[in-house]
Amino acid sequence: MNNRHKPFWLGTASMFLFVASACSTGGGTGDTPSASEKPPASGKEINVDGFPIVSAPITITAMGAKFATHGEWKDMKVLTEYAKKTNITVDWQTVPDNAFVEKRNIALAGGELPDMFYRARLSSYDEVNYGSQGVLIPLNKLIDQYAPNLKALFEKYPEVKKSITAPDGNIYSLPQITDYLAPRIGAKPFINKKWLDQLMLPIPATTEELYQTLKAFKEKDPNGNGKADELGWSGDKGFLLFDGLRGAWGLGNAGGKNANIDIGPDGKIRFYTMDVKYKDLLEYMNRLYKEGLIDKEVFTQEAPQFLAKAAEGTVGMMHPSNPSVAGPSYQEDYVSLPALKGPDGDHLYSQVSPLTASTGTFAITKANKHPEATIRWVDYFYGAEGSKFFRMGIEGETYETLSDGSVKYLDVISKNPKGLNLDQAIGQYSPWPGGGLPQLITEKFDKTGNSHPAAIASAKLLEPDIPKVILPSFMFTNEEQDRLNALSGDITKYVTESRVKFVTGAMPLSAYDSYVGTLKKMGVDEYIKIYQQAYDRYMKN
Repeated sequence: MNNRHKPFWLGTASMFLFVASACSTGGGTGDTPSASEKPPASGKEINVDGFPIVSAPITITAMGAKFATHGEWKDMKVLTEYAKKTNITVDWQTVPDNAFVEKRNIALAGGELPDMFYRARLSSYDEVNYGSQGVLIPLNKLIDQYAPNLKALFEKYPEVKKSITAPDGNIYSLPQITDYLAPRIGAKPFINKKWLDQLMLPIPATTEELYQTLKAFKEKDPNGNGKADELGWSGDKGFLLFDGLRGAWGLGNAGGKNANIDIGPDGKIRFYTMDVKYKDLLEYMNRLYKEGLIDKEVFTQEAPQFLAKAAEGTVGMMHPSNPSVAGPSYQEDYVSLPALKGPDGDHLYSQVSPLTASTGTFAITKANKHPEATIRWVDYFYGAEGSKFFRMGIEGETYETLSDGSVKYLDVISKNPKGLNLDQAIGQYSPWPGGGLPQLITEKFDKTGNSHPAAIASAKLLEPDIPKVILPSFMFTNEEQDRLNALSGDITKYVTESRVKFVTGAMPLSAYDSYVGTLKKMGVDEYIKIYQQAYDRYMKN
């Protein structure tokens, strides 16, 4: 990383700037006056770099969604130590996850606004709607002047800035940025290598080889218990089997963030779940299901039911984040599959999220009298030092640095004496468990299942075959979003239900043209047009 990407706190001298009315946070083409276009009510000095952020202490209020494994945010040592470092005390108004959106919406719609929303769970509609009303302030100029870590990430990954820019040109919220591949490929294909070796079979490389392998798993007793209890391919009702296989038919070629949407051969947005190749994929999956090579309960079982089967050593292939779901007795039996080559030569693994898989994590409201200090406060967690502090906690108390420079949780986290699991243990120190926070996640400081050696190896194997263009969740205008809201519920439900019926045989594949016709009647062409408009804007940014 060159010098321009160095974290801002490494500067050798602090510059001091009295924030006056000349400072403006308006960005893009939005014309709503922002809070920072007025002189700060406090008249506090803000340090452009280094710590503390402000010379005299200030307090800002924050409403946040508290995850189930979190301790009280006011007592979290990462947050309390950061308050000392910055001279900024945060009055945390936490709300349990399941009640947060309702409470947040009441505040946004005219209730008492906090200075910032944190772990905010804002949709693109929320951002556009409340940003255009002036309830959420534009962050463009604040980022340009006071957020060097974010600016460096925008320079390194232009798609990050594009993905969070509203149709009016403004940025109203900040994302969670994942700077390595393994967690972005959430569902990875793992196959039972022990069974392959038992049957003297190679790792499948094509969809036809996969069919033959699953057939052998079902018929030839690879677990050697004399029972026909092997499940060729299993999972829970999220049905990641489909997501992991569609790339072999060239479908989902823009990543997995936009359901049913990718880019057609003409370079335009298409609704791929009515493409002719989608029918071919359904025929293949129907063949597997009809012959008992897919777990018959895959469309109905919850995750615990699937995990119990995996832990019994009866699953031949699955799509978890890593094979530890098979438990200590069987997890070592699995290896990753490559991206399978389909019948027409397609060679793609399309279940990949963008760098900004979680958006709408943080926003500043018009009530905030210290927006410059607030953006500096959050920008720290987008740099290497802040990411380490946020994810690992306090050196010597929650983690240690090893001789090779890597970091490792201490027993208070990894082997908690109170019996807390890792998320619960670190969740007493930092709010990162549960995700959806304004932060940078890197491989070095990610100690979740995403950093499991098998997950890293799988991502490396799949990387050459992931899509070249991975689209984010699009930002729509209010008018576009209103039409999508009217169209998407019925269309998405119909596609999902029809897929299950086609695969199980409840709906014959001879009815495929009728299925496409029904989608047309439901307004899928207008749906595509709206996505095309959003895509065109995204490509122009």
